Amino acid sequence: MVDDDEQTDAPRRRWPWWHRQTTTTRRLIRTALLLVVTVLLSGVVGVLTASTDSSLGPHVAHYEVTAQHEIVVDLGPLGTVLLDSPMPWPLGVEVVVQEIPAELTAVQPSPATGLAGDLAAYAQVVAHPDAVVADAVSALVRDALGRAAIVAGTVLLVVAGARLASRGLLRREVAHAARRPGVVPLVAVVVVTLVAVPTALTVRDRPAPGRTISALAGTPMEDLRMTGRMAQLIDTYGGYLVEAYEENEAFYASVNDNLEAAYAQDRAPSRPPGIPIVSPAPTDTATDDAAAPPADDVPPADDATTPADDATPADDATPADDAAEPGSTASPDGGAAPASEEATEAPARVEPVTFLLVSDLHCNVGMASVVAGAARLSGASAVLDAGDTVMSGTAVESYCVNAFAGEVPDDLPMVVSTGNHDSVTTAQQMRDAGYVVLGGDVVEVDGVRILGDTDPTLTAVGEGTRPEREETVPEMGERLAEAACSADRADIMLIHNPRAALPALEQGCVPLALSGHWHRREGPEVHGAGTRYVSASTAGASGGATVGPLNGPAEMTVLRVDAASGRPLDYRVVTVGTDTTVELGRWYRFPDPADSAPTSGDTGTDGPSGDPTDAESSAGTERR
Repeated sequence: MVDDDEQTDAPRRRWPWWHRQTTTTRRLIRTALLLVVTVLLSGVVGVLTASTDSSLGPHVAHYEVTAQHEIVVDLGPLGTVLLDSPMPWPLGVEVVVQEIPAELTAVQPSPATGLAGDLAAYAQVVAHPDAVVADAVSALVRDALGRAAIVAGTVLLVVAGARLASRGLLRREVAHAARRPGVVPLVAVVVVTLVAVPTALTVRDRPAPGRTISALAGTPMEDLRMTGRMAQLIDTYGGYLVEAYEENEAFYASVNDNLEAAYAQDRAPSRPPGIPIVSPAPTDTATDDAAAPPADDVPPADDATTPADDATPADDATPADDAAEPGSTASPDGGAAPASEEATEAPARVEPVTFLLVSDLHCNVGMASVVAGAARLSGASAVLDAGDTVMSGTAVESYCVNAFAGEVPDDLPMVVSTGNHDSVTTAQQMRDAGYVVLGGDVVEVDGVRILGDTDPTLTAVGEGTRPEREETVPEMGERLAEAACSADRADIMLIHNPRAALPALEQGCVPLALSGHWHRREGPEVHGAGTRYVSASTAGASGGATVGPLNGPAEMTVLRVDAASGRPLDYRVVTVGTDTTVELGRWYRFPDPADSAPTSGDTGTDGPSGDPTDAESSAGTERR
C-alpha cells in the first residue's frame, strides 16, 4: 500500500520545508491540525445548538443558545423581555417561559393571597438574579460540551473510515474528486448555504428592540427591556413589584445591621465568658501523658458553675482567669504556678468546634445573608442545615438552593440532612451547589464526626406526603443507630425528623442529635445516653407564607462541641423578630445524661401543630 506521504506530484514541491520533514513528523502535524480544527468546529456547533429545560424563578422554562447577543425571555402573547447578553459576541440565550408547577400554588387561602405570594416570590427573584439562572447556565454548558463531543467523535470516525476505505490515499482521492467538473462550485454552494441560512434566520427572528421600564429603575433589572402587552402592565403596575422588592431588601438589611450590632455589644460573642470549655491538646510523650490526664478525665472549667433551670446562666459565671487550673497553685502575680518543680508544663488548650444550626428555611432566601452573617460572627466552622430548605422539592426551586449557597463563603462547609419538603432532585441540586449532603455515612468537620441521611418521604404543597424510597422514618432511625454504633465514633446525628434520632440516642451510640421539622424549639432533653435538640424554623415558618419579610420569629442556634471527646458543650439561640430585631440568647450548657433522668418515648408530634408534653428538662435547658 502506498502512503499519501510517498506521493510525489508537482504541487507538493511548492513547500520545500514541508518535504524536508520526516514522514512521521508530517503525519503528526496533519493529525494535530485535524484535531484542532475538529475541536473548534464541534465546539462552535455544540455551543450554538445547546438547549436545556430548567427553571426561571418559580417557572419551568426552556433555554436555547442563539447568535443574537441578547437574553430574550419569551412570554408568549404577553411579549418578550430583553437584556444585553453577558456572553461573548455573538452568543445569547432565548428563554421560553412555561407554567408555574402546581405544587407551588395548589393550596392558597384565596386568589389575593396567591397573588401576594407570587409577588413576593418575584421580588426575591429580582433580588437574587444570579441564583435564578445558575442551574440553567450549568445545564447549558453541560449540553454544549455533550453535543461538541458527539460532533467531534462523529467527524473523527468519518475521517478514519474514509482513510480506511481509500487505503491510505484519502488526500489523493479528495484532490482527484475536486478536479471533476462542478464539484468545487457545489462545495462552495453548500458552505455558503450553511453560513447564510442560519444568519438570515437569526436576523429575521431578532425581536423588537423593546423599551426600558421606568418602574424598575434602581433595581438589578433596571436595564431590562420589554415588548408587547407585558411592557404596559409592568410599566403600570411594576411599582408593586418594586415596593415588594424594596420592602424585602430593607427588611433583611435592617436584620443584618441589627445582627452586627448585637454581636458588637455582646460580651460573650463566641463563647461563655470565663468558661473556656476546652480539652488539652493530645501529646506524644509519656511525661506529658503523666502530667496531664486524658481529655475525657479533665473536668471542664465550668462544671462548678453549670446553671440549673432556675440558676444563673453560664455567662454570669466567675471568669476562669481568676481561678487556678487543677493541679496548680496561685503565683504571686495572680497567675498559676506548677504544683511541683518536676511537673511539666500543661499541654496547650484546644478550642471547641463551633457550628451554626439552621432548619426549615422553606425558600425564604431573604434569610440567606442573615445565615451567612451569623456564621461569620459566631466563628462557625460549618453551617448545619436540618432540612426543608425548599417548599415542595420541585426542579424550579433550585434558585432557593443556589441563593443560600451563594451567600455562604465557599470555604465554609454547609452540611445538610434533607427534609420531607426536599426531594431527591433537591438533594442533587444541593450537591451541585456545593453542599455536603448526608447519605448515611459519617462526615468529619474539624474533627467532629457527623452522621445523618436524607428524609425518606416527600411532602409537596397540596399533594400530601408520599415515600421517596422503600424505607420509613423509624426504619431509617434503626439503620442510622446501627451505623452510629458500628462507627469508630459519631458525635452528632443531624437528621430532619426528630423521631429518627431516638434509636441511636437510646442505645448510647451518639451523644447529640440535632433536628428540625416541628417548626418549634424543643430541648435540649436527655433521651437514653444522649441529648436531643430540635430547632425552630429559621424562616419564621409557623404555618403561613415564608417568602418575604418574616411572618414569625426565625431562630438559629450556635453550638459548640469538644472535638477531642465529641462531647456537646454549650449553645445559644439567635432570634430574629418580625420587627427586624435580633436577640442573642444566653449561653447554656447541654445537659449531661449521666446527671439527668432519662426521658422515655417521644415528646413531640409529627408537625408544627402538635402539642408536646411539657416534661421537666435537664439542667441547662432554656424553655420558651
